[in-house]
This record gives sequence, structure tokens and C-alpha cells, in this order.
Amino acid sequence: MAPKLNQITLYEKPLFSWYELSTPIEKELSLPSESCFAYILEGDNQDVTKSGFSATKGTVILSLCGKTVGRSFSTIETGYISTIVVHFNQDVLQKVFDGEKPKFWKELDCPCKKDSFQEDASALVKAYFLSVAKFFEHKTALSEEILAVKLQEIILLLLQTEESSHMNLIIRRLFSNKTFSFRKVIDANLYEPLDLQRLAAMTNNSMASFKRKFNKVYNSTPAKYITQKKMAKARSTLAFSQNSVQEICYDCGFINPSSFSRMFKNEYGCSPTEFRENLIE
Repeated sequence: MAPKLNQITLYEKPLFSWYELSTPIEKELSLPSESCFAYILEGDNQDVTKSGFSATKGTVILSLCGKTVGRSFSTIETGYISTIVVHFNQDVLQKVFDGEKPKFWKELDCPCKKDSFQEDASALVKAYFLSVAKFFEHKTALSEEILAVKLQEIILLLLQTEESSHMNLIIRRLFSNKTFSFRKVIDANLYEPLDLQRLAAMTNNSMASFKRKFNKVYNSTPAKYITQKKMAKARSTLAFSQNSVQEICYDCGFINPSSFSRMFKNEYGCSPTEFRENLIE
């Protein structure tokens, strides 16, 4: 089944999109590149291994890049998804908030450690998206004023989440003019499950520029340096903690315990379990 798309625009830009699709799909789901917030109305719990997302009903995905979400839904396992997406276009946000910072907003102290995040939707967020779903039944009655207030509502709601939460930090990033050095962004995300394309986007570089700058700063290729740092952290954690191998795998930014064990063995000549057993002996 070809993806079904129903859309509501504000100032000639997509504001709300309702996608219904059977996965996987032949082409990448085309979402605008700006930040977005997606609510899974229906899903078959399909796993999206590369991104860490799953199509779980009642969950939300907040991402700094809509294309990341689009790629995830395109490569997901076989199943069905119905999702409503709120798009955070920068020009629209500026107009809706009159160029001012929203109430409850605070400047970032450090770079975001995640470019995307998924969690169970709170009762208020669920209620918000269910009210948005009703908008699609009465599109002709929607004015720019109504839509602007609805966009303000979700921004203010998310800004009132815990300040240290990934949700809060990503929303604060939307209104921040603060820049962080290339090294600070990389160091903050060394142990996150990000592919190089997403990491390059977080530093506001193309892939080619990202690789050149990375080599200049770290005197190494991104893949080699990041893998070595993750492996070193995993080795140290295995030695000095009681965490399970699977917990350590995820804590160090790996997304698959089997591939983590294989890479660890290639690096140190034994599996994580064998490494820990050798320390006891």
C-alpha cells in the first residue's frame, strides 16, 4: 500500500502531517528536513534497528531532523503505522512567537547528546495529538490564528518537561542561537547510537566537510576514533562494574549486542564475557 498523507499547513508550510503506511516502503518517506514531533497512533511494534525507534502505539518521537524519522519509517520491519507529525519549521516558529523566546525557555549549557528521542507519550501529549486528529475532520474551519495557538501549545507543553530531559533539551535547541565547538559536539555524543550522517548534521556540516574537520581535530577518521573510544569505555565498564554485557553494549552507544561482542573480540581477542571471566581468574 502506498503511503497515505493528509496535511495541514500554516503560512504555506507543513504544520501537521498524518501518515498511514504499510512498511517497509519502496522509497524513503519524504518528511521535511526541519525538526519534528511524531505520535504513533497505531503500530505493530516494528523494530527500526539502526535508529533505535520502534513503531509502538502511544509513543512519541522527537527529532532535530525530519529526514531521520523518514528514513526510519522507510526501513522499518513489515507492519502498519499511523502517525501524526508536528513540523517545527524555523520560519513558522519565529512568526508564531513574534521572534521572541517562548515562556519557560532557557539557554543550553552544553550540546544536545541526542538528535532524536522516543518515549511513552504523557497523558497531556496524547490529548494534544487526539485533538489535532480532530482538526483533519474540519480543515476548512481552521484559521491561521487557531493553528498558531496549537503550535504554541505543544512547544510550551514540551518546555515544561524536566529541564535535563532529552525532550526538553531538543526543544530548547530549536530557539537557541548558541553555538558549540566541533569538538564539544563530538565529545558530547561519542557514546550515543548515532551514525556519521546524523553526527555530521549535529555539527552543521556536510559529510565531506565533517570528515575533513574530524581528521583535522582528532587526527583520525570518525569511524576509527569513535569505535576505539566506545571500545575503551566498554572494556573499562566490564572491568569495574557489575552491569550486564547487554547493558554495557547500549551504554557505550552500540545498538546490537551481537555485533558489539564481535567487534570487542576483534579488538581484544576475546568476547566481553570471556574478558570478564579472565579478570576473575
